[in-house]
Amino acid sequence: MLASGASLLGCQSAQDTDKDWFDGGPMKPATAETMQLTVRVLAAKGQTAQAGFLLNRMLVEHPDHLGTYTEGAEVLLIEGRVDDAIGWLSRGLERMPGQPLLLNDRGVCHLLAANLDRASRDFDAAYAADPRDADFVSNVALARALQGRDEEALQLWNLVVSPQEAASNLRIATAARQKFASTAGPENVVIRR
Repeated sequence: MLASGASLLGCQSAQDTDKDWFDGGPMKPATAETMQLTVRVLAAKGQTAQAGFLLNRMLVEHPDHLGTYTEGAEVLLIEGRVDDAIGWLSRGLERMPGQPLLLNDRGVCHLLAANLDRASRDFDAAYAADPRDADFVSNVALARALQGRDEEALQLWNLVVSPQEAASNLRIATAARQKFASTAGPENVVIRR
C-alpha cells in the first residue's frame, strides 16, 4: 500500500512538472531562444541598454548559443559600435571556431569599419565552410569587386543571382570602390538607423 502511494505521488509530480506555468506548473528559466527573441524586440524598440543587459546574461547562461553572439553584434551595430561588434563576434568565434555565420557577420563588421583585408579573410573563411550559402557567396563577390577583381566577382555573383543582377551588382561595387578606398578608417563610417 505504501509503495502504491509513493508511485501515485511520483506520477502526480511528473504530471505537474509537465504543466506549463500558465496552467499552474513550475516556472521554468527562459531558454536561449526566448532570450534571443526578447533581445531582438528590445533592440527594435530602441531599448538597447536593456537588450545589452539580457545579452550579458545570455553570455553567462548560454555561452554556446549562436544567437548570443549574432544578436549581440546587431545591438552593438544599432548603437554604432562597430569595433565592439567585431570584438563580440570574435568572442563567439573563440567558443565556436570556424562558425561560418559568425565569420560572415564579422566580415560585414570589418567592411563597415573599412577594413577590406579582414573582411575578405572572414568572407573567404565563411564561404569555405559553407560554399552553398548565397549570402556567403555574395559577400565574397562584393569583397572581390571592391578589391578590383571584377571577373572573380562576376563569376561568384552569377552563382547566386541572374546575369543582369550580377552585372548591376558589379556596376554598383565599381562605383563604390573609389569611395571605399578613400575611407581612412572607422571614424569615417556612419551607421544610420
